[in-house]
Formats: sequence, C-alpha cells, structure tokens
Amino acid sequence: VTRKGVIKKTRLYEFSNPMSRGIIAMGIEKGDELIDAKLTTGNDTIFLATHEGMAIRFPETDVRDMGRPAYGVRGMDLEDDDYIVGMEIVGEKELILSVTEKGYGKRTPITEYRLQSRAGKGVINVKTAERNGKVVRALSVTEESEVMIISERGKITRLDASEIRESGRSAQGVRLISLEEGDAVAAACLVRSEAGGTPDQGTLIQ
Repeated sequence: VTRKGVIKKTRLYEFSNPMSRGIIAMGIEKGDELIDAKLTTGNDTIFLATHEGMAIRFPETDVRDMGRPAYGVRGMDLEDDDYIVGMEIVGEKELILSVTEKGYGKRTPITEYRLQSRAGKGVINVKTAERNGKVVRALSVTEESEVMIISERGKITRLDASEIRESGRSAQGVRLISLEEGDAVAAACLVRSEAGGTPDQGTLIQ
C-alpha cells in the first residue's frame, strides 16, 4: 500500500527470480511512496488507517491480482491533506491499537469498523484533536501483544497491549508515553519473540 492509498496484490511466484540489484515490485506515481507490505492468503481482510484519524476495512478479494510493474488500484479515498499510516491484515477477533503524535492511544475492537468496499472514505478511527494529535501508527493487537513506542527525541517505552483501555472509534485515547514539550511519537511497533525464545532476545533497529 502507498502513502496516497493505492493498494496492489501480487502473487509470490512473481518474485521468485530476483536480481542482485533488486526487481520492480510496484509502479509508484510521482509524489507517492510505498509505506507497507504484508503477506496474505488471498482471502483475508485489509485494514487501512490514516494520519487524520480515518480507517477502512475491506475484503482482500476486492483487489485483483496484478503483475509486478502495475501501479495498483485505489484502496481508500483520502482527503487532500490526509495519508495512510498503516496497513494490517485482520480477522474478526483482533483489536486495533491507534497511537497518536502526542503519546495517546486506544484499543478498538475490529468489529467496530464495518466491512466496506474498497476505495471508500472509511469511518472515524480516532477523534484527533489538540490534546492527542494526529495518528502515527495503527497496529493489530491481541491481549498477549507487547508494544514499543519511541519518540522523535529517542524516548522509549514498552508496555502490554492489555494495559491500554478499550475505547470506541471516536475516542481520543489515554496517555501511553509522557513527552517533553516539542517532542512527538515517531514510531510504534509490536515486540515479537524469536522462535523458541523470549521477546527480550530481539534487537531494536532505529
């Protein structure tokens, strides 16, 4: 998926003979950029979230298979000043954790986002305001998930997703990390364990 809401689906065998310098994975329009890529089964459900607090959930089958050089199709109809901040592959039991610039966040059951057709405007995901700021990241989480949040000035926190209050789509969320004036959340990610190991055995690349 791209920053401007274009989405494309390509079968893995298309990438079976990569060259040392790489191969084209997707055509990108001038002024746009790739922001995320996920593996799917071909029959999953796609969730897209935007900087201005909107989101859309639609069936993967709405996106036809395309070759590597193709530019893709419209995944979400965005306002002129909005852009995609995250894509997740979801089922029916996950919660969506939305994290905002000013360190606030909330978990919302995926079922609160009605299933729509691709290329719609979506529904409100977070009520963005001066208090909490715009959305930086949206992640699919469970009760067992751990989350790491880092700020532009290098402040970091790690917490269990289960500690974050569940709220409706239009809520502003609760504080997840305390930030100094002028600082803002730069990124948020899930902490995943290595096979056969514990989450503390991984490394953080910034």
